[in-house]
Amino acid sequence: MVHPECMECDYTEGTKVNKKFLIIIGIFVVLLVAFVCFNVIGFIPTDTKIVGILFKNEDYLLSIDGVVGAGIARNESSNYIIGIAVYVEDNMTNVQEIPSELGGFKVFIKRISEASEFEKEKMVIRK
Repeated sequence: MVHPECMECDYTEGTKVNKKFLIIIGIFVVLLVAFVCFNVIGFIPTDTKIVGILFKNEDYLLSIDGVVGAGIARNESSNYIIGIAVYVEDNMTNVQEIPSELGGFKVFIKRISEASEFEKEKMVIRK
């Protein structure tokens, strides 16, 4: 209890309440941020998004003459996901029919003869 005339009052009682209050508020804020990130923003991994886009557009892509399949395009040096890879026959002439973007991801066209065995195995959709 605080007494104006007493110089030896215990001020720690008020700070204990403030610390508990701040901890409760902090936990609430963390939970709120987690809820927003996972439910509103929709934290879906990039590779999962691309696979979904490929399955959604499978009929369209495979109906283009010369398209062999499609998968996840990765940077060769760092292996980071950079977009969607569409694999085409070496003699394909109608490359302009393939969209440059699909579902917000850049489309990279690659001749099947230039694809590695790993890329061929990891194609998400194929004829």
